[in-house]
Amino acid sequence: MNLLIIIVLILVIAVVLAGLKAKQPSKAEGLSFESRDILFTPAERSFLGVLEQALDSRYRVFGKVRLGDLVKPAKGLSKSKRTTALNRINQKHLDFVICSVADLSVIGVVELDDQSHAREDRAGRDEFVDQALASAKILVARFSAKKGYAIQEVRARLVEVFKLAAESPVPTAAKTEPSPVQSETKAVAAPISAKPEEAVPVCPKCAAAMVKRQAKTGPHAGKLFWACSSYPKCRQVVAIEGN
Repeated sequence: MNLLIIIVLILVIAVVLAGLKAKQPSKAEGLSFESRDILFTPAERSFLGVLEQALDSRYRVFGKVRLGDLVKPAKGLSKSKRTTALNRINQKHLDFVICSVADLSVIGVVELDDQSHAREDRAGRDEFVDQALASAKILVARFSAKKGYAIQEVRARLVEVFKLAAESPVPTAAKTEPSPVQSETKAVAAPISAKPEEAVPVCPKCAAAMVKRQAKTGPHAGKLFWACSSYPKCRQVVAIEGN
């Protein structure tokens, strides 16, 4: 009889606990979130456009990739060290990762360093990231953030660091629809290749890389101008003096 009572009590307790657990709010209840609106900062968005122009069709650029998606703790670490390593790599993100289009294998990592990277905490972060990537034998190229970039110089740096084929063609203009230089200009020619030594400006409105174009019709026919590469989303144009 005593055994039967004990069994009944255990069943009652199990049912009560299950009911209490079901009534507990989920971890997301009571929390609210807001959209960040954009994935990249203006400087990152601009440099992404530069990277896409500096690389040929054999490569694809991914942004905001978690370090833990590229590397993992090496075998042989103790449980505590493995947990520490996982926490550190999962809390850090890389600016850009270049992959092969063929199989999406990682070619290398590109980091864009602005003035904040001179801070002690950022310097420590960069040192850890570089060490983690070096330990995993993943190459990294660092570029300083600035207002304009020479596509050929960026390409040369990528070729040097990642051992890319130097003879590969370098597209110097994004594939976009025509953009008018003035409202009355209704058509433009294909994008004009920038000179190797010429710095490609960033759009003053949205910070995307700009593309050199030539007006075909209207009062400015034949004149060159810079057009935003994110057209038609952004229709910003900048005149080129002396042409």
